[in-house]
Amino acid sequence: MNKIFRLTFLFIIVLFMIPINTFSINETNISEQLTTVRQRTISIFPILMYDSDIGFGFGGKGVIKNQFKRNESFDLILFGSTKGEQWYVFTFSIPDFEIRQGTRYPLALDLKLEYDKFLKSNFFGFGNNSKDNDWQFPKEFTKLELTLGHAFTERIIGEAGLFFNHTSVYDYEDINPEMSTNIPGSGENLTSYLTVQLRWDTRDSQIHPHQGWKLSFNSDFAFKFIGSDYNFNRYRLEVNKYQKLFTSAHILAVRLWTQHIEGTAPYYEQSIIGGAWTARGFKVDRFIDRALTFVTIEYRFPVYRKIGGILFVDIGRVFPSIDKFRFYNWKIDSGFGLRYYLENFVVRFDTGFSNEGMRIFFNFGHIF
Repeated sequence: MNKIFRLTFLFIIVLFMIPINTFSINETNISEQLTTVRQRTISIFPILMYDSDIGFGFGGKGVIKNQFKRNESFDLILFGSTKGEQWYVFTFSIPDFEIRQGTRYPLALDLKLEYDKFLKSNFFGFGNNSKDNDWQFPKEFTKLELTLGHAFTERIIGEAGLFFNHTSVYDYEDINPEMSTNIPGSGENLTSYLTVQLRWDTRDSQIHPHQGWKLSFNSDFAFKFIGSDYNFNRYRLEVNKYQKLFTSAHILAVRLWTQHIEGTAPYYEQSIIGGAWTARGFKVDRFIDRALTFVTIEYRFPVYRKIGGILFVDIGRVFPSIDKFRFYNWKIDSGFGLRYYLENFVVRFDTGFSNEGMRIFFNFGHIF
């Protein structure tokens, strides 16, 4: 843990050495709609919910934008649950990711600190045919992410960053016979990697897009010389499309995502299907392997004022490598959900159904 705290301290020093006006968006590059966002805005949402994997949860989320009139934003989540999860997230962005959407800016910075502890995490083995089980064990992680971005044009954005994840997986030997010290990621580990992304983005919003495309290519490079206990490369291609249907309030959203990993990565950094951000009809981390292909289709529609609904289908599978792609034995789930739209974020509640049962998930933001 001392290593990640030293790195955090170093990055904070570097951050304060950068002049604040470096991150300011030139007024001539901001649309008339975005200039009205320069007033201070606050969004707060109390959390009282139920999730299949964490039980009953309580806490809150809050976002403050433009407190210092620099287009910056502060995002804080404090959360606990009856199944022992503790989740704390602090995110600082300048300019805020929604304010800078669709603009040309010289430099943007995102700093994220996250702590999450699960008393009941899962491991099902590797492969698309791994068997379901009810063995659960504690897992906790502390993450630090620092990302710098530059908009070459209003639609073409490049980003580069550093990522550190200190993870502890313990007491698994007596609980889950599938886990052992030979599984990458068991015990206590630090994963450090450099990440780069090139993105073509025509969406009209990052919080709640109604139309546009997002085409992004990510590469992550984990090296031991920056403190990582693992060496691996991860490549991800994602294509998202948002299309208005009937009226501007009815949206068809489609995501295609493929990923491949080279080298040795801990199991929680590999290609994973299952949980609130992928296949919502399956348990968290249900299918793990080195590569995946995944498709999500959502129909988003209004219900009442700030409340919206969705119908969704998730389809995907994992592979030992991307060249082992197959057209059979895909994992499929479907379901419905509710959305509560605030000015600065979206509250998400989803219920998914698969051949392994029903799952309920609560979180923030659309899954894509």
